[in-house]
Amino acid sequence: MLCVALTPASLEDVFTADLTGADCVEVRLDYMKDPPQSLQASWLRLNVPVIATCRRVERGGRFTGTIEQEHQLLQAAARNGAAYVDIDYRDARPVEGARLIASYHNFDETPSDVERHLDAACEGPAQIGKVATMVQSWADNHRLLRMIEKPRAKPVIVTGMGEIGQITRLAGPSRGSFLTYAATTQRSGEASAPGQLSLHEMRNVYRIHRIHRSTKLLGVVGNRVGHSLGPVIHNRAFEQAGVDFAYLRFPVFDVADFFEHAREIGIHGFSVTIPHKIAVLPYLAACSPEAVEVGAVNTVTHADGYWLADNTDVHGVRAALASVNFDPAGKRVVILGTGGASKAASVAVQGAASVIALPRAELRNADRHPCDLLINATPVGMIPAIDESPIEGPIHADVVLDMVYIPAMTKLLTLAREQGKTIIPGSAMFYAQAARQFEIWTGQTPPAGAYAS
Repeated sequence: MLCVALTPASLEDVFTADLTGADCVEVRLDYMKDPPQSLQASWLRLNVPVIATCRRVERGGRFTGTIEQEHQLLQAAARNGAAYVDIDYRDARPVEGARLIASYHNFDETPSDVERHLDAACEGPAQIGKVATMVQSWADNHRLLRMIEKPRAKPVIVTGMGEIGQITRLAGPSRGSFLTYAATTQRSGEASAPGQLSLHEMRNVYRIHRIHRSTKLLGVVGNRVGHSLGPVIHNRAFEQAGVDFAYLRFPVFDVADFFEHAREIGIHGFSVTIPHKIAVLPYLAACSPEAVEVGAVNTVTHADGYWLADNTDVHGVRAALASVNFDPAGKRVVILGTGGASKAASVAVQGAASVIALPRAELRNADRHPCDLLINATPVGMIPAIDESPIEGPIHADVVLDMVYIPAMTKLLTLAREQGKTIIPGSAMFYAQAARQFEIWTGQTPPAGAYAS
């Protein structure tokens, strides 16, 4: 089930919330300015099953009352139509008229004895056991997902909080978690727990209803992946093609930690972005000729027991240049940056008369290198720093390609257009390389129009 968690200040907030697409709703009574206001509420008005909870401050919530007052509010909610009540397993007692969820929350970590807490929650008076813990590593994700699949006498809910833990929210139900939680919107402050995705994202971006135990999980690996359009375009293409793949976001700060657990979690492949395009190389069994030539990868697939790598950025840059009929042969090219993206761009413009790659420290000297083509292969200008540009003054180039694709019109491209240059937005490269990734992962040609910007 997909459960929308509401954090209302009043009953009006509850009964005016858009619950379209939700299978049930959790109402956090502890967020209400006056929780006793809920005593007379008829929860049957919501037309979806209601989970009532009123977490006290000492259990990670906002309710300042006593445990007896918490029980009174939850018992009233059950009388008034709530199908479930959620209470910390250490305070759990039967509630007449509703199924009891006995829960454990840890907003700091996933403790080494987390399974003991789930076992204790299941052993008490509750019908459903639950744990929600802060995920700090892929080892934590592995433990939580493994816990879901362990046979138990009672249903369980297992959720990893935080950005790294989002995979547990998306893959959890397919592994056996009784439900998963979503926020109503993406607005700051409306999520009831860290890392909670919006109902729109869960249904329309990640298409959680299409994620099954057999689904091959893909994603984007990097340490800043919240802005990535990969989930939007790849999941749309997978649905159009009718293939059993799902593309998520994989925040990775420790590459070794990720590779140690990725396969057992069920990850089939991934894109690689800043800053890991070179860092992943020691964990790969083989690379395509393009990846070898570049010395960096952006696409990884698991096959026959090994991680195999490619670099579709090369294809993406070539396609982007072709979109404005620019042939680099015999031309002068300046590339801003010297990382993995820069290396791919250098390979893509083979045949140029000259290629100069400037490290970040020398970008201010770019005006000393007039050229036919300027490529920004740095993250300068990417969200959230949209007011920045790697070059602020005159641009001494005829054509400017910015590999940054969010925002679509970067400050660099705006400056270039104002100076009469031919501009190529990063989306032209991004969609072309993504289409090539689809082919690598699925072995099929992408559906027509699926990767059009």
